Amino acid sequence: MRNVHRTVGEEEEEEAGAENWFQRLPDDVVLHIFGKLSDVKWLCRCFVVAKRFSSLIPLVQTVSFVTKTWNSDFSIEDGDLQGTIFLGKFSEFLTNNFRLAFLPSPRLNFNDVVFHLKQIEFLNIEFPSHFNADNDSVFKWGANFTTNILESFTFLYAASLSKTDEEKDRKETKNEIAQDELFRRLNISLDCFKNALLRSGILSCAVRTCLMLQSITITDSNNKGVKLCLAGEKLVQCRNTLEVSPTISSEKFGLWALENMRGGYVPVLQLPISGYVMKGVTIVEVCAFDDTSMLDAFAEEKGVFSEAVVQILEKHKGSIKALF
Repeated sequence: MRNVHRTVGEEEEEEAGAENWFQRLPDDVVLHIFGKLSDVKWLCRCFVVAKRFSSLIPLVQTVSFVTKTWNSDFSIEDGDLQGTIFLGKFSEFLTNNFRLAFLPSPRLNFNDVVFHLKQIEFLNIEFPSHFNADNDSVFKWGANFTTNILESFTFLYAASLSKTDEEKDRKETKNEIAQDELFRRLNISLDCFKNALLRSGILSCAVRTCLMLQSITITDSNNKGVKLCLAGEKLVQCRNTLEVSPTISSEKFGLWALENMRGGYVPVLQLPISGYVMKGVTIVEVCAFDDTSMLDAFAEEKGVFSEAVVQILEKHKGSIKALF
């Protein structure tokens, strides 16, 4: 019966024994465990457990966190498809929000997150994605970041993605896209563009705050945006640029204008390398003044979207024209 009905004192002794075993681990081993844990939510919980933990956690070099604080201000609804509304949204967004995108978001509380973490070398951030594709449609966006600045943006949307069936593809070809559907896709691209600006702002904040940073990765939960990775010489260049010019110039802001938006439509896009076909493809770009900008935007994307950009540039480049 003694083995079944343990006393409170015996349970406390066992718990103390287990804790003692952990306490006997060398600091470097405990730090390694915390580094594998990496999730800032659990690191914060461990921080208040014991004095030893609170002294070691600030030395953790790898940190990851998922934030649920980002919500798009622009909803995409059936009644919100007019071109004038889209133009108004774009102008309002650039006028009222672009400067805020380059400041630490108070809802994200990034400085609070890293206040006690002075040795961060590897930082991974994931934002929520609230985009829902319709039926079989798929889309992805990519961006070019020169140091801390968003240089160009490319958005790719397909009504469907499937294995190649050449005879069926020829029969189902649609050479035009309805205007309301076009503006619906433009609205989605605007939301994605705002996400790209947000990443640029968080990148700037992280580089300024984490002085030991060697690598940063920013993604979204549904992988709608191509992963932003910055390390090595690019990270050093970013830090040096921020020291010289911590804000965005008015000249750069002027480039994010409607006249620098281009787009195109491809009814059927064959992807011979992957063996897939995209139908009803729309491409939208902002400040992508050459082919390299579009290709670099999807440099981290090795799948069908990267191939799609290559095929559009090789075989359908003439379809890309100024939108406004």
